[in-house]
Amino acid sequence: MTLKIDALVCQPLASLKASCTVHLLLPFQGLTLQIWADNPRILELLKQYYSGLTASIPSESQPVQAVFLIDQQVNTQGINWTPAKRNKPSTLGLKEAYWDTSEGRWIHKVRTGMVFLQTLDAPLAMGDLTRHFSQVVNFINNQFLNVQQRCGYLLGHASAFTANGQATAIAASSGGGKSTLMLKALENPGARFLSNDRILFKPQPEGCATEVLGVAKHPRVNPGTLVSSARLARLLSAAERERYGQMPTVQLWGIEQKYDVLIPALYGDDKTTLSGKLSTLVLLDWSLEATTPTGLSRIDIEQAPEALEGLRKGPGPFFQCGDGHFPPEQAPSCDVYARQLTDVKVLRLTGEVDFERGIELLKAEGLLA
Repeated sequence: MTLKIDALVCQPLASLKASCTVHLLLPFQGLTLQIWADNPRILELLKQYYSGLTASIPSESQPVQAVFLIDQQVNTQGINWTPAKRNKPSTLGLKEAYWDTSEGRWIHKVRTGMVFLQTLDAPLAMGDLTRHFSQVVNFINNQFLNVQQRCGYLLGHASAFTANGQATAIAASSGGGKSTLMLKALENPGARFLSNDRILFKPQPEGCATEVLGVAKHPRVNPGTLVSSARLARLLSAAERERYGQMPTVQLWGIEQKYDVLIPALYGDDKTTLSGKLSTLVLLDWSLEATTPTGLSRIDIEQAPEALEGLRKGPGPFFQCGDGHFPPEQAPSCDVYARQLTDVKVLRLTGEVDFERGIELLKAEGLLA
């Protein structure tokens, strides 16, 4: 049966939620999500996926929020959708749009047909859940992001790892190499995966290090990251390894085809962590066209806050304030980020793109053993 979205008001929504008879607890940092579904298969997939990315036992002291997953197609026609803003245009066209109602904000993933209802107390996802599993994961993670942003954490576009008792974040624009450098760092025995694409951070009282939280999502990387690692190349078929291995670096760098890197399966069960003390932010300002050697230098963000542009990340259409309203989607200014990072050392990698040299420089800085 296909559901028509403009007919889903009050009683139909209650009936849909009542059809969700199986559930799974996912204990995030500061929040436990109780995932209710009408299809047990999606819960099996979620349990496997989040293993190692969330706590093993829920904390009794933290709040519990319900999330509903409905495995049914949705008819999105006849709605005056508002296109969601994007940081940069895409050749693939509109990605998502939204419709604000008294129940909350309906969000339509245009390319996949998935539909989400964002509310404070009972957010809901509908569509072909297993086919578009990554969007289900993103929706669940957005509930965690919402709660932490309401608590004063700032959202950043960065990967992160921990080592030597400290956390290092790596920021760059999309395709800048932050995931690749972070995964290279995980080859160090003492390093642990914290986050792949987004972080949450907040200064603490004087004398305490800035707290950073990871987002529970495994890295999704392009072929260029995989072929550069003996550990990760096995995710490619033999034919793919040969084809990508023969490509010039510039051409390989531009390929957009995502592969999931499941950290526990590929690096070990002890290679993940949920939070850390943010000591260092590394900005990737290197270039494939550069001819100068890769270098690492300190940067004063009080004098040059614009250097943090690659770290800025808007909350997106899913973010909902505690009073229920949906704020504008634009990211805070670079000055806001600079004020949140006053106790964090900021470094910049420049010159040619050389991941092995980058890791050597991080080791020399004491960020890796």
